Amino acid sequence: MSKAFISFTELAGIERRHSTRNRPQQNGLAERANRTMGERITAMLSESQLPASFWGECISSMVHVWNMLPTASLSGTTPFQAFYKRKPDVSHLRVWGCTAYVHVQRDKRNSLQPHYEKCVFIGYPAGYKGWKFYNPVTKRTVISERADFDERYFPGTSKAQLEAVPSFACTPEPLQVPNDTSSHSGLPPLQDEGGDNHFPPARPKTPTPSASVPPEEKPVLPLPLPVIPPFIPPVIPPVTPPQIHAPLPVTPPTARAPLEPPHVPRLLDVER
Repeated sequence: MSKAFISFTELAGIERRHSTRNRPQQNGLAERANRTMGERITAMLSESQLPASFWGECISSMVHVWNMLPTASLSGTTPFQAFYKRKPDVSHLRVWGCTAYVHVQRDKRNSLQPHYEKCVFIGYPAGYKGWKFYNPVTKRTVISERADFDERYFPGTSKAQLEAVPSFACTPEPLQVPNDTSSHSGLPPLQDEGGDNHFPPARPKTPTPSASVPPEEKPVLPLPLPVIPPFIPPVIPPVTPPQIHAPLPVTPPTARAPLEPPHVPRLLDVER
């Protein structure tokens, strides 16, 4: 315990009591808080793949976020709200140890150099309106308010991991076609009666180390399946069965046609 702290307690009228050696149970409230902070910074260092030398920045960032969380001892409010009498702004919070692309100001670069540098986010500096970053290449810390965060990747302090950018491009695999297909055909070459081949001797093939598919050979594509039209049944008109028991139509006597008179030859008047 420092002399400055002892002087402060004496001037403030604070009575100091020491716990017994190896008995953390006598100071359970502070010891439990220390255990919680130790477990959280261990998880943060393990996830970010950063060495233990960053434990100071890690615990500072963890306490900064912890003061913005509601607690039951303050009736559901946050320590930040209880101290400053206003709700905290959490829009600036980021995942600790993630990849960040920090803007490089004009006086730190020329016109042909990139406008950003790839760093690791390590905390919230006190007294600044920005974030704190670590550059594994230059091994220097940077404070900036202009940065783009990629909270999915944690490069750590390794330069190789920092430069490794995952690629999501889907590149099709080359089609593997055997170079020599004559040995798999199973048919001997055509010969005449003298035993000479009908075809000139083939030139020796030179292996191409970089090409997996020879340019003169093309992959054999499967033949398309024949298209069979769907079966449509023929349309048969309905057949009306004859009515066997139906009575035959009877023509009434009044509806019969009148009888024509008999043909009478016309007499010609002849003058005598």
